[in-house]
Amino acid sequence: MNYQAIYIRLISNKIKKIGYVEKHHILPRCLGGTDDKENIVELYPEEHYLAHLLLCKIYPKNQKLLYATMNMTTGSMINNGKRTNK
Repeated sequence: MNYQAIYIRLISNKIKKIGYVEKHHILPRCLGGTDDKENIVELYPEEHYLAHLLLCKIYPKNQKLLYATMNMTTGSMINNGKRTNK
């Protein structure tokens, strides 16, 4: 399966999002991405989670991506260890 093609289609969706969205780094900072607006896309929470799952498939040896994805599902210090809607 071409996870990279799926990822590119997901983040290329330019439809204006309505409601709660989360900011996502197109090229993650752990892979050299910046906080420039050209590297940020707004995604719905479910899309954001899917983007991280795809990144873990594309870069399976990157522990930082795995850590970020795990925190989205199991909770982190930021949300007091509570599970999110993902």
